[in-house]
Amino acid sequence: MNKLKKDNIVKFPEVKVTDQEKEIEAILFASNIPLDVESIENKITKKTNVIKALEKLKIFYSNRGINLVCISNKWSFRTSDKLSNLL
Repeated sequence: MNKLKKDNIVKFPEVKVTDQEKEIEAILFASNIPLDVESIENKITKKTNVIKALEKLKIFYSNRGINLVCISNKWSFRTSDKLSNLL
């Protein structure tokens, strides 16, 4: 269970996100179309395992209001299915 700090604010566990993962996240967020791995690789500033980073980000976003999804080998952010009734 999360511990309360002195000011009664719950401290959630921090998820370590690398600079390359942040770049991938930003690229996908800003894109108006789903992107394939090669397109993402061409945009990031430092070589990294993009597929591994995408899978990590997919897990990170799996319980949030937006989800990272892969459809037909292209990646994009989508509204969570659990919240689709709001749209």
